[in-house]
Amino acid sequence: MGIFNFFKKKETERHFDPTNITVRDLGKGYIFEYNTENWTVTAVFEYDWGGNYFTREFTIQNGEIIKYLHLEDDGGLTVTLSDKIKIRKLGEEVTDFIYEKQKPPKKIIFEGIKYFLDEKAPGYTKEIDQETWAELVSYDYIDEDEEKVLSIEQYSDESFEASVGQIIPESSIYNILPKEEN
Repeated sequence: MGIFNFFKKKETERHFDPTNITVRDLGKGYIFEYNTENWTVTAVFEYDWGGNYFTREFTIQNGEIIKYLHLEDDGGLTVTLSDKIKIRKLGEEVTDFIYEKQKPPKKIIFEGIKYFLDEKAPGYTKEIDQETWAELVSYDYIDEDEEKVLSIEQYSDESFEASVGQIIPESSIYNILPKEEN
């Protein structure tokens, strides 16, 4: 059973060893440490890419800052930590290309880093406790050193969202505490 089969279980079911909670076990309300700060999971989103392949994204907050933690397991777990950015921050050349071609370019230079289109994937997403799915196309970019990531999600002909971040080791998320049961 892969970890994403666990994602299909109801959130009320405990699906982990309480003595060994990992990033794969995160859920809404969980608290963990990253970079010597405490973070709380405030929302969980599921992505369905078809073919029974799912990924998850967690909205996390440390009191002041909101970030996004994305988990993808395609034979090995990849953990990315990202910040949402306005699409216009990618520059006029990129936004003009997107609105003219209805898709992003194959290469993007953002804040001096060159990102290359790594994958284009159509799918669906929803917040885990909601019923309605939203259709999207995700364009995932990675830098030459394969450490930094940039993602553009297209939700309609004119609705785009962007994020930029980095790949982090799974072990950098630690001291994970589950949400208290009532």
